[in-house]
Amino acid sequence: MICPLDLKKRYHEGRVLPFLGAGVSMSVCWNVDGKELRGASWEELVEQATKMLGFSEPSLARVRGTDLQILEYYRIKNAGQSAPLMNWLLRKMSPPDDAVERSDIHKALVALNNCKIFYTTNYDDFLERAFQLSGRAHRVVAVEAHMGSNSGSETEIVKFHGDLNNPEQIVLTESQYEKRLRFDSALDTKLRSDLQGRVLLFIGYSFRDPNVSYLFRLSKTLLENQAGAFPGVRAYITVPEPSEFENELFKERGIEVIPIRASRITQDIAELIGELRA
Repeated sequence: MICPLDLKKRYHEGRVLPFLGAGVSMSVCWNVDGKELRGASWEELVEQATKMLGFSEPSLARVRGTDLQILEYYRIKNAGQSAPLMNWLLRKMSPPDDAVERSDIHKALVALNNCKIFYTTNYDDFLERAFQLSGRAHRVVAVEAHMGSNSGSETEIVKFHGDLNNPEQIVLTESQYEKRLRFDSALDTKLRSDLQGRVLLFIGYSFRDPNVSYLFRLSKTLLENQAGAFPGVRAYITVPEPSEFENELFKERGIEVIPIRASRITQDIAELIGELRA
């Protein structure tokens, strides 16, 4: 694993802002009655919604609409609520403490002492539990009321799309994404401020993840035409064995791809994070 030298330099300057997706949560594994479980992927979440809607096969729903449209339809059919799906997710995302402690990626993230702010679009509490179990001081920011009271000694974990403790803030459906694309929420304002003088490091996102286009559009909007901005790459993303297709599309968006091996995603990400500190 080769960490870009510029990214390592920015880390030691305290300028790296990690942005964590579902792939990070999927790295947490545990056993229940002899069955291996792990954090849910975005695809699993959508498939569960299709099952609750009565589709015999998720692919039948995907013929009709996008993932976000399926989740929008789920919300409509449940009287404007996503609570049953979120309850399923809560049950799905309940590993014991030792499983979180064993996660190589989470251990590596907690050790990034030069990163004082972490962003995540995950709804689970794996990252904050990893911080708590390691003894590293932190605070969760999910709503405006959580802002502005940091003493400076705590690392902020920003739940950019809400979480299971703040379900009213969850960004899940097509209409909720469209609302966030207005870039006028308190968390958008905070991200705009936190991005000043920093570079983004996207970890745990797949190319088909709806968060990808949304977040890249947001970061590009916030980063472009910044007066006096420091030179160099402003965003990086880990991609398993990227194709020319992915490399070119990310390059067009001003994002440098960090290749990792598809057979060793967890190990390579953990090694990459470790190299940042070297």
